[in-house]
Amino acid sequence: MPKQDLNTIMLEYLNEKEDYEAFATKLKALLSELLTEAGIQFHSIVARAKEADSLYAKLSRKPYQYRSLRDVQDLAGIRIVTYFHDDVRAVAQILEDEFTIDREQSIDKSTLLDANEFGYLSVHYVVELSEKRLALGEYRRFAEKEAEIQVRSILQHAWAEIEHDLGYKNPNAVPPEIKRSFSRVAGLLEIADSEFVNIRKQLRTFEQETVEQILDSPEKVAITRDNLNYYIANDQTVEKLDNAIFQSEWLLETDLSAIVELTRMFHYADIRTFKDLNDTLSTYYTQAVQCATLLPSSLLPRQGMGVVYAVLAKLLAEGDDPQIEFFFRRFYPDLKHYEDIIQQIRSKEEPL
Repeated sequence: MPKQDLNTIMLEYLNEKEDYEAFATKLKALLSELLTEAGIQFHSIVARAKEADSLYAKLSRKPYQYRSLRDVQDLAGIRIVTYFHDDVRAVAQILEDEFTIDREQSIDKSTLLDANEFGYLSVHYVVELSEKRLALGEYRRFAEKEAEIQVRSILQHAWAEIEHDLGYKNPNAVPPEIKRSFSRVAGLLEIADSEFVNIRKQLRTFEQETVEQILDSPEKVAITRDNLNYYIANDQTVEKLDNAIFQSEWLLETDLSAIVELTRMFHYADIRTFKDLNDTLSTYYTQAVQCATLLPSSLLPRQGMGVVYAVLAKLLAEGDDPQIEFFFRRFYPDLKHYEDIIQQIRSKEEPL
């Protein structure tokens, strides 16, 4: 490319760079909305317009490939990083459905690997806005503009970033032992990607089975840390009790330490199965709210705190004095004069 032509392209880009920046920003917002609507959780979406010095270097490296600014497809660039590699395919399908794809310039790099190879597996699309979207006023200014969209999982992204940082661009110029090391690491990342997908599937199966078991036979389901965590996050009675106690629908998610403490409390209150827990919440709902009034928590509002007060109400109603005393000493060691609180609760209009 003659230098005069290169300068002409550069001048044209500098005049349009602001438009490409706006295009990239608009695409980022659109893609975020599309992925959220599809229920796809993603780690990040990064948007950028190509820097002028980067474009100049690119044109200089391949002077005969680019004859005009329209020959450069990555002036606006988007990178989507998903948590799981199977979501890369789901995102790719959204791009296929929502954009006009330049097939010749788009590439799935995983298809370039032989069966015995590992490595950089991201998907690259060169896209334009569809005619349907260009008909909307907010997008009309971006007609005929293209963008490159890269989609990769977070582990694929880690591979690409490290590979780039190490300058691993020409495998033929690297000693065999280093190539083998790269291959081993890439293989481990690919296995890890697959295992994370399997773990997610197993967790979803576990959640579904837990729901079915608790609904069908709560008396047969022993309470564990895992299923109690899911129960607290999804049970309507627990949610209603929490909201009544804290007078708020905004609550922190429960954490492992709270779940551990609850399972210990259940032991002292003879709550073993989800039927026992359901009965406790049903029987002592009102008294749990009263307990919370007289014994407010110093902790931030958190899911499942209402269950603590329901357990306390059950103990005050059914436990003997040594059992109740032991409970307070075990779980409220800093509380002074807890006998007064017990007396106040028991003197309520609705005795426990």
